[in-house]
Amino acid sequence: MTMLSILVRTFAGNTSSKFNKVALLKLSRWLSGSTPNTNSLSSKKHNFDKSALLFQGCADVRFLKKIHANVFTHGLCWDVILGSKILSCYANLGALHESRLVFQKIVNDDISLWNSAMVDYFRAGVHADSLKLALSGNKFVGSSLIGLYSKFSKTNDSRGVFEEIINKDIVAYTSMITGYSETVDSIAWNAFEIATDMLQNNLEINRVTLVSLLQIAGNLGALQEGKSLHCYSIRRAIGVSDDILETSIVNFYTRCGAYQSAATVLQNSKGTVASWNALLSGLNRAGQSFNAIQYLPVMLHEHKVTPDSVTFANVLSACAELCYFCFAASIHAYFIRRFIPMDVVLTTALIEVYTKCTRVMRSKYLFDQLIIKDVVSYNAMIYGYLQNDMANEATSLLNYMMAEGVAPDFATVLSLLAAFADQRDLVRGRWIHGFAIRHGFCSDVDVENQILYMYSACGKIAAARAIFDSLEKKNLVSWTAMMKGCLSNGHADEVVQLFQVMQKYGEKPDSVSLVTAVQAVSDLGHLNGLKQIHCFVYRSLLEKDKITANSLISAYAKCGKLDLSAGLFFSLKYRNLDTWNAMISAYAMHGFHINVLEMFKQMEEENIQPDELTFSTVLTACSHAGLVKDGWRIFNSMTSVYSVLPQEEHYGCMVDLLGRAGHLEDGYKFIKLSTLKDKSTIFCALLSACRTHGNTRLAHAISKELLEHGPQNPVPGQTSWQNDTAWRLTLHCRGVSSKLVGADPGATQSWIEAVVVYPTLCLPSSLMQRTEVHDPQIPLKLAPNQRVFCGLHMEIVLEALRSSTFQSVIAGLMAARSAISIVALTLNYKMARKNRMQNHGKGGINRLKEFSRHLPHVADATMAEAYALK
Repeated sequence: MTMLSILVRTFAGNTSSKFNKVALLKLSRWLSGSTPNTNSLSSKKHNFDKSALLFQGCADVRFLKKIHANVFTHGLCWDVILGSKILSCYANLGALHESRLVFQKIVNDDISLWNSAMVDYFRAGVHADSLKLALSGNKFVGSSLIGLYSKFSKTNDSRGVFEEIINKDIVAYTSMITGYSETVDSIAWNAFEIATDMLQNNLEINRVTLVSLLQIAGNLGALQEGKSLHCYSIRRAIGVSDDILETSIVNFYTRCGAYQSAATVLQNSKGTVASWNALLSGLNRAGQSFNAIQYLPVMLHEHKVTPDSVTFANVLSACAELCYFCFAASIHAYFIRRFIPMDVVLTTALIEVYTKCTRVMRSKYLFDQLIIKDVVSYNAMIYGYLQNDMANEATSLLNYMMAEGVAPDFATVLSLLAAFADQRDLVRGRWIHGFAIRHGFCSDVDVENQILYMYSACGKIAAARAIFDSLEKKNLVSWTAMMKGCLSNGHADEVVQLFQVMQKYGEKPDSVSLVTAVQAVSDLGHLNGLKQIHCFVYRSLLEKDKITANSLISAYAKCGKLDLSAGLFFSLKYRNLDTWNAMISAYAMHGFHINVLEMFKQMEEENIQPDELTFSTVLTACSHAGLVKDGWRIFNSMTSVYSVLPQEEHYGCMVDLLGRAGHLEDGYKFIKLSTLKDKSTIFCALLSACRTHGNTRLAHAISKELLEHGPQNPVPGQTSWQNDTAWRLTLHCRGVSSKLVGADPGATQSWIEAVVVYPTLCLPSSLMQRTEVHDPQIPLKLAPNQRVFCGLHMEIVLEALRSSTFQSVIAGLMAARSAISIVALTLNYKMARKNRMQNHGKGGINRLKEFSRHLPHVADATMAEAYALK
């Protein structure tokens, strides 16, 4: 170890006066070359970087000046590296004047010196001095200052410095473009103007500039601009076989949703593992997890690219999204067979898959096998417990984590708060709020914003507002979270007020806050307010933001201004899938079904991939317009052309289309051939169509299907049976049966309220023991103060028994009796008896007797109660 190293190490840990004198003496001897160990040093210049370390341990300005004087005396202060260290040391101790003097003595074109000076002034908050340093318009100074302002998110200040540079070179242009790449605001569109100006000044775009421009194009979704950059790189042969540029191109295409183009780039190149990872991660971000999994064998077998841990982590993330347990387990087995070490990244990814697939015990086994558990693995396991409604285990693991000495981070608290907010679990949400207070997490504004969101999600808007008002530093997320909370709780007027106050406090709205304000104004039906927000968007250069534009299209349609929605849609230069869905929904909302189909056709021509929402809206339009052939064509294209799996709502739209057109038999066959597990809802939709067209035969078949699918299924509304007496009784038996076995009261309430309440058959408590449930899987549970009575309304029954459809009525009653002996409903026995004696008298008793003769299987109970009421 050299004398200088010893001095550095001992000097850094001691600041006493006695030691200072000794250290200065030794330093002076070493600098003058009189120390005995001088020969061990090759040169003084070789040790300038070590001598600079002396200044890092200094905590006193006076002692720093003494060291500086020794360095200056021996003529070493002109060195840029040592001078930068001295400059920074003065600035760290608050001696900005001395720092400025050091800078002026060694000023030159070395960019590291300028960086050091300006960083120190930025840290000290003296922005004015930073600008004064760059008044000369020196290109080296300007480029450095642009980069510094960009790192502090001062894009406008960076642009101001850029405009002051007199002779701009490629470094200045690239620095400004790179600064725009670090922001996601729409102001980044200016980067393309700077690139155009750069070309007009006969400056060639290099690889670094291209990478930044491609990143900006990806952030903004500027597909055409990015394609132009890609073509430019091909024509000029820039970055040929360059891995970084290739990865940037792939990442750009995935961010713009052009996944086929990204795959084509990889097919035509060597395709590094980094570029393949960019494709897989982009597919995961877009929700195309299935395609991400499909590219793994292509990468392995066709391109012979060896995957790394990031590749497998992306694939496992896709498996978690799709709940592909078997595929994830096969990857796990691949790790074991190939002796691939299971690091924390892979183990955490597997834990996420297994917990998402409800294999919590497997996740716990993997978690327990980890020798070293970090906070990321703990967070994955805690979040897995929360996903599987195991909140107690999650909180226990949190306590165990702290007992093991692993401190929870902000991600731990944020995940717990987010989970409890999504579950509307106010009790545990309050507990984690107290935990955050006790452990000092509430000092972080992100945690406070999440607490605010949790309370608003749980309906405690007053508590959320109290937390919001208590925030010392409100950022844009705070305002947006409060606005979204008010909107979700029906306080649209407060959203508008918050939006106005937010701007008074100097917060510039982003796309999320603007969308929230647009939704609030549209809920209030305030057209002028909506136009004002639109003007604000235009003035703020946010009209190119697709999210804001899409919300404006929907809001104008909701306010009845379809022409403004269409005008905004067609004025947009770039439209994504959400833009098309917004315009299609706007046309459908106003009943312009032909326009909906025309828009869908235009989507197909422009190769826009529709999603589930698109097909749902288009099929509904076909139903309302009676376009059966178009409906069949579009429905069949879901799987054959677009690989979109039809959901229950799509089947419902088709059944509604066929029902409206009178194709009831086709609708019945369509439902029978569908792959849905629960077909009761669409059967009920077809049943309503049968009532409209008077098809009683098919209606009875559908009623039988509903009973076979379980008595807990929903029951169609009153309009399905009000015109046919036998049909009314058959479906009424079905409705009362559902009431007994625990169907949702809201699903059968209309049946009870729709029918005139005729005398009903009540059973005394002594006869309740005779009621039994024939199906052991459907237990009958009644409270002690409840009575059992026959829910079949007598006038309907007797009228049906006298009609020609006697067999249909008996079939319906027997189908109901297959599940129970006596149809049950809660009713106060005393009130029923009082109403019967006052309103019906002997006439009601005679009707009960007649009913008993027709249905002997309930005769005993009927006659016993009849004589009890006599």
